[in-house]
Parts: sequence; C-alpha cells; structure tokens
Amino acid sequence: MKRMGIILLFSLQFLFAASYTSMGNVKKINSLDLRMTDYGSSLGGTMQWRLINNFHAGVHANWTFVSSGKEYTMTDPYTGYTYRINTIHLDFAKAGLFLKKHFFTNQLANTFAPYISIQAGPVLAIDTDNDPWANFSRYQDAVYHFGFYTHFHIGIDFMMEKHSSITVALGYELNYFNQAVDEEILKTNWNGAALILNYGKYF
Repeated sequence: MKRMGIILLFSLQFLFAASYTSMGNVKKINSLDLRMTDYGSSLGGTMQWRLINNFHAGVHANWTFVSSGKEYTMTDPYTGYTYRINTIHLDFAKAGLFLKKHFFTNQLANTFAPYISIQAGPVLAIDTDNDPWANFSRYQDAVYHFGFYTHFHIGIDFMMEKHSSITVALGYELNYFNQAVDEEILKTNWNGAALILNYGKYF
C-alpha cells in the first residue's frame, strides 16, 4: 500500500510538471516589475495571458521616480550628516499594453525561455516642487503632462518552484511629451536603457 502511494505521488508530480513544458506555454503570469533606467527607477506590475503558440499579451503599469537631475552634496553643520540632493523632482505614471513572443519553446530546458517584447501606452509626468526638503507635500501643487511611452526589450523567463517565475531582461525605453515636463531640465524626450527584473506566479 505504501509503495502504491509513493508511485501515485510520483505519477501526479510527473503529470503536474508535464502540464507546462516551457514558460511559452503558460496560460497566465502575474508579476512584480522592477526597473532601473538611465533616468530613474520604477516599481510596478504586469499581468499577461497566452494568446496562440508562443505569444503572450498583457497589461503593464508602473511608477517611475526620475532621478537624472544634477546631484550635489550638502553637510548639516549641526549633525555632520551628509545629504545627497537631487535638483529634480519628477515622477512618471505609466500604464499600457504589451506583446511578448517566446523562442525555442519545447526545444530548450523546461526552466529556460528567451523572449522579445514590446510595450506601449500613455505616460503621465508629475512635475512637483523641486524643494529638496519637501516630501509628500510636494504633490500639492504638482503640474501634470500627458505623453506616450514605448519600450522594447529582450529577456529570459525562468520557471521556479511552486509556480513562481523570475524574469531578467534588458531593453530601451522612450518617453515622449509635447512640451518640457520639468522646470529644471527642459526635456521633452526621456529615453534610456533599462534593466528589468520580474518576480511572478504562473497559472
């Protein structure tokens, strides 16, 4: 009886593992999205669904803290503590759609799935008070600008235990506005390379 139980357990594990032979076959993935770009860092999330064959489509949203302004160092004469102050206080709020294609599905190891992806959608630039000592109060008199962003990247999806996944990708992002979005740095285009790290669950 014990032997039959062990055989049944291994059989179920085998069938369960065989339900997906690659990340390209996964029906749905929800992920936490972390990005580091030339102009700042962001935190967000993605939801994606399988369409046909190796294609996935999904939605993506993140909040980017722009930090590409000029930095200077200031020392408090009373405490001796040194502060690094950035001259720019600008945030980007993004939400868009993306298309993703996996390659070599069922041809490589089950845990390894390279892909390419393109994302696009609207971006809201939030230009806040440039006072280096302001915190949440800097959003009270913020100025808003609408624009468009697109992002292209290549990466690898890795299957992990307990239906979790990790993604590492490298890409390039473009953010375009009709007018300058910060009073300190008069730029309409905010572009740069991006390193992407995703941690998610697949279903």
